[in-house]
Amino acid sequence: MEKTGSRGKPGQFEEIQVPNKLLAKVGAGFGTNPAAVERADNIVEQLKAGYGGRLELELENTMAGFAAMCASGAFDLDKLHDQVHEIQGEAGTYGYDLVSDIGKLLCELLSPIGLVSSNDEKAINAHLRAMQTVVTQQVMGTGLDVAKQILQGLATIVAKSRAGK
Repeated sequence: MEKTGSRGKPGQFEEIQVPNKLLAKVGAGFGTNPAAVERADNIVEQLKAGYGGRLELELENTMAGFAAMCASGAFDLDKLHDQVHEIQGEAGTYGYDLVSDIGKLLCELLSPIGLVSSNDEKAINAHLRAMQTVVTQQVMGTGLDVAKQILQGLATIVAKSRAGK
């Protein structure tokens, strides 16, 4: 099943900085309530405590969905991309930077795929398993040597998948 929807191709997008016209009109120092920002930061900190369990469940559901796609041969890569993209964004917010980085790599892997080959299946599965391992082993941050090794290994898998090996 070939779908080309919203995934786009790697490097196809350009980030455009839009000027903040409202801030220019209001002036510096207005419009931001430091107490409100601090409250929001505190709420995010409180939510971090329970996020690991929720992330683990989201990854299990995503992996189960992908396994069902593999079993049926009907791949909805747009849906998978959206799920991974959502996980990627939330993970970075809550301190799971490595999960976010792996999610970014997986989204980039998914973008050019039309028909899913067995190599693509293996590459996607490797990314999902790596994300799950990072969460279950509670690997936080991105500076660890193991994090760099994981990302390098996944980059190698992506290269082999794209080369058809």
